[in-house]
Amino acid sequence: MTPYRGSCLPHCRWKGHRSTRSGHRAGITLIELVVTLALASLLLAIALPGFSGILRNLRADTAVHLLHTHLTIARSTAVTRRVPITVCPSRGDGRCSTDSDWSHGWLMYRDRRRRNQPESDQDILRQTVSPTHSSLRLISSESRPRIRFLASGRSGGSNLTIRVCHQSELFGEVIVNNVGRVRAVRHHPPKTCAGW
Repeated sequence: MTPYRGSCLPHCRWKGHRSTRSGHRAGITLIELVVTLALASLLLAIALPGFSGILRNLRADTAVHLLHTHLTIARSTAVTRRVPITVCPSRGDGRCSTDSDWSHGWLMYRDRRRRNQPESDQDILRQTVSPTHSSLRLISSESRPRIRFLASGRSGGSNLTIRVCHQSELFGEVIVNNVGRVRAVRHHPPKTCAGW
């Protein structure tokens, strides 16, 4: 008996390869490729609507979490620095917007004299530009387009509610009460977004 030297006899098959009778390796056929692509397309068509819903929920969750975090940081900053801090909607130009649309971003600034705009660039502590996907709208209460945290952490006046909407659906809200407490609310399933 001859010792094994690593060569395969003609009737052996290499793992992972198909062999024809003449010993050549065979690839996949055109029919196999077409069937595989058709099945992949069918599975993708079935899964895509569910995936877009998951993606929409993830974007809304991210927007709610980001806004909640920044408002909480603003309150904490007001308390630790012992100075009023204001957060307002902004379009990335270092100024507060006059409307109640937070979708383009927001501005956090020191507000010692309680003005509606930062007095100087040095007062701006954070400017967030285009924080969310363009399909989302972040809209605050019309009666209160900005929030001012006092050195005590309180936020006098009425509650501020910022709604996170996608088309006509309300996915979540970030609410600041007049004590200054920031909380986030998620809606599963989404509700109707008033004023969209």
